[in-house]
Amino acid sequence: MRAIYKIIFIFLLAVFSIACSDDDNNDGPVDALVLKSSNDTIVLDEDKADEIAVTFSWNKGIDRGPENTIVYIFRLDIYGADFETSTDPIEIPADGERAIVYTNKELNDLLVKKWGYYPGDEVMLQARVVAKVTGPKFIYPEISVVEVDVKSYIIAPKPLYLLGSATQAGLDPSKATKMTEAENGVFYHWRGNLKTGGFKFIMSTNSLLPSLNKGTDDEALVERLSDSDLDNMFTIEREGLYAIALFREELKIIYHYVPYPTLYMIGNATSAEWSIDKALEMQWDPANPNTFIFEGDLKAGELKLPTLRSWDDDTFRPLVADGSINDTRLQVYKGGDDLKWKVNDDEAGKYKITVNTEKMTIKFEKQ
Repeated sequence: MRAIYKIIFIFLLAVFSIACSDDDNNDGPVDALVLKSSNDTIVLDEDKADEIAVTFSWNKGIDRGPENTIVYIFRLDIYGADFETSTDPIEIPADGERAIVYTNKELNDLLVKKWGYYPGDEVMLQARVVAKVTGPKFIYPEISVVEVDVKSYIIAPKPLYLLGSATQAGLDPSKATKMTEAENGVFYHWRGNLKTGGFKFIMSTNSLLPSLNKGTDDEALVERLSDSDLDNMFTIEREGLYAIALFREELKIIYHYVPYPTLYMIGNATSAEWSIDKALEMQWDPANPNTFIFEGDLKAGELKLPTLRSWDDDTFRPLVADGSINDTRLQVYKGGDDLKWKVNDDEAGKYKITVNTEKMTIKFEKQ
């Protein structure tokens, strides 16, 4: 009898082992949530900036019954970041299109501008979709992830040139002035003298087309592609020194007359003390005409802001003697009362100081 029991036990153990082996080879329910990528490896191409580089798609997942509602939540992040630096979540309803696409430019911008990688870097990304269930009882959401390797592209320079009746070039494209391209294809700036008249921007010194012209207002740009398009220009009514900041992707321009091309810091609150020839030059902000910035240490003491390394020129000062560094107001004049800002002992330290000579404001930010 004992031998019979032993044979039965061995038989049942064999059946159980086969069943377990079958389970191990099973990839799961056919309706389990699975996120897929159209490509495992992506080499982004600037020439195809607006074309789709990758599509992430997924199936419906497990049917949770009519009493439950499913919303799919999609995120994209750097592999290993655990979705703490991910893109904003995208929610797709159960009956929505279960796919997310990125163009070459969108993906490149995420790598360079959001996650801080250098153009040309190769990066592994991880996408995740979560099927969030809402219903009478709590149900754990399904989650699926997929990885893709992506290589960003290096943005080629896209020169812009300034010309028009307000410039020395007139309308001769061969004499147009090249803008400083601070960020390839994105941000440009220029500072120089303009006459009364108009100006626009061209993309080659060999042709007047295509060009960037004045749009609906003094801050809007519009691309002009043919002679039949309006040739509106930005106008200059006062001759003098001007600063231009141009944001090509946003089709936005900022330009202003510049009464003070330089600004300095002097005083025993600074390392220059009261030696005017050692006055500290504040840095002009190309993206914000008429804005100057200083970053450095301030000691307990006094300071003011001359426009030149000279005691005989306009100087920016507070409104009252011993002006508080918490007051954002300022004034500018030559001679008169020698008003200064006062830095108290407990206020000394490292600062970022921002001065806007057009809005007449100053901001002391302790770092």
